[in-house]
Amino acid sequence: MSKFSVAAKRFGGFMKRNAFYFLIILCIASVATVIALAVTHDSTATPDSGLNSGDDGNQTVINPEPDDNKPTPDQPDNPTPPIKKLTFISPCNGTISLSYDDTKFVWYNSSMNQFETHCALDYTSTDLNVYASADGVIKETGYSELEGNYVVIEHEEGYTTKYMSLEEASTLEVGTAVQQGQLIGKMSTTNGKESLSGAHLHFEMYKNGEVINPLDVLVLEEK
Repeated sequence: MSKFSVAAKRFGGFMKRNAFYFLIILCIASVATVIALAVTHDSTATPDSGLNSGDDGNQTVINPEPDDNKPTPDQPDNPTPPIKKLTFISPCNGTISLSYDDTKFVWYNSSMNQFETHCALDYTSTDLNVYASADGVIKETGYSELEGNYVVIEHEEGYTTKYMSLEEASTLEVGTAVQQGQLIGKMSTTNGKESLSGAHLHFEMYKNGEVINPLDVLVLEEK
């Protein structure tokens, strides 16, 4: 028998005696190969963000597009209109013929033949028109021998204005809203207390029921 035959016979016998161990080693190697391939696949796969997968789970949206229809602090849904400041203007296109003075008997009332204080402004003008000094509501209209035909307008912030020595009784009803600069009558001599002073407007102003100097409040401009 040749040496090659003897060696082959010996190798065959070795394989028969150790076949079980070789099988176990082969199985272990196969399992290790599968695990290595699986780990390699997981590490190289692209993560699924789930944003387009239809997944119902929680999703985080990064940098969402702004909604132009939603109000912002600089663009409110219903912006508040600016508040109109209460101002008073001269009640006629004329000049002051007698100023306000409540401290001295500086005015000789020729109609009453006596010196008096003058808690009002007297106006004269060529067109004789009398206008509302500010927005307000008609509080009272009437006539008396000393005041003549008069109109009282109530304004915001506790102010009241009174227009006396008007030519005719006012047709404005109590509760009617009037606008600043609205014509409310014409000046005349119906004010019995000052009838000898000629056609003029006797203009009084009150704050919370107390008479005040209109010049402390008026914006000195003609209607």
